[in-house]
Amino acid sequence: MLKQWGRVWAIGFVVWTVLALLSATGAHVYTSSMGSPESWAQLLAWYLLVSFIWSLLTPPIYELARRFTIDRNTWETAVPLHLAACVGLTFAGAVLVVMSAPLITWTPEKHAPFLAHVVSRALMDFQRYWYIVFVTQAIIYYRKYREREVQSSQLEAQLAQAQLEALKIQLEPHFLFNTLNSIASLARNDGIAAENMTLQLADLLRFSLDAVGVHEVPLSRELTVLQKYIDIQQARFQDRLQVELDIQPHTLSALVPNLILQPLVENAIRHGIGPRCAPGCIRIMTRQVFDELWMEIIDNGQGLSRHRGSAPPEGVGLRNTRARLQQLYNDDHRITLEDVPEGGCVVKIHIPFRRCSEEVSTSDVHTSVA
Repeated sequence: MLKQWGRVWAIGFVVWTVLALLSATGAHVYTSSMGSPESWAQLLAWYLLVSFIWSLLTPPIYELARRFTIDRNTWETAVPLHLAACVGLTFAGAVLVVMSAPLITWTPEKHAPFLAHVVSRALMDFQRYWYIVFVTQAIIYYRKYREREVQSSQLEAQLAQAQLEALKIQLEPHFLFNTLNSIASLARNDGIAAENMTLQLADLLRFSLDAVGVHEVPLSRELTVLQKYIDIQQARFQDRLQVELDIQPHTLSALVPNLILQPLVENAIRHGIGPRCAPGCIRIMTRQVFDELWMEIIDNGQGLSRHRGSAPPEGVGLRNTRARLQQLYNDDHRITLEDVPEGGCVVKIHIPFRRCSEEVSTSDVHTSVA
């Protein structure tokens, strides 16, 4: 507390001293214009005396203003208290000024009676008390405002983090159950293929565990994880599934939401390729367009037209993808589903293009998967 009072006293001393210089100069100019100039040095000494005494009064007034703030909940108590403190401290300061005045006045001067002089000085200095109170209140309100802003930002960040984690936790079991169903289906006819798929799933889960708590990864890593998923699905569909990657090399270092492509490819396989008897193809494209990263997942399946012009119902994967994009980028993103004229469906995602700090080589991913 003493350290804080010392800081407040120092600030008050500087402020009151500056005001003393201005007041002394103003009084000297005024008396000079009236033809009876008073000594600037003596005026300065007088005002410095007043300022020094008020610099001593500033810390206790600051403490009162800090402890008893004036707002709509406390004004009934705070205002009478400050009025009493204002009268008491201002009169105490006035007594000290009047008693010290002869020590710094070297020009003979006729003074008013002691009591009249004290009352006059106190009435002139009442405003000083309220200056300190109002400045202290302004500082306190500003600090509270900043604290509320910081708390609000922290709460928003915590909420966004919690929502992202919830979405990710919801998505991973969904994918896991689908993959386990595929392994169970394959095990009935091809044990070796089912074993290989299980090993691929183990690798994929290892990647997922390494990325716990990470919501954005380089595109190169996202494609590596996607490759594990594609290997699992190709073991299931064999020659019926072909996947092509058309990746601009410099986009490999772009940051993308973790596990953003897998649920979209899964949708393309389930709703586009799965119902077909003929082989199907999925093409994944990425490119930079100005300051955006564009990603497209295109399949040659049945497309959206089979829903008679209405939008198809969205599964867990697509709903989570929309929600995660909104949480990460607010409105600075776009995701659309469209029919392809040649047949099939395309999912387009536009997000801000931001590079990862790590260098990524084009050898980190395959450019084509057949």
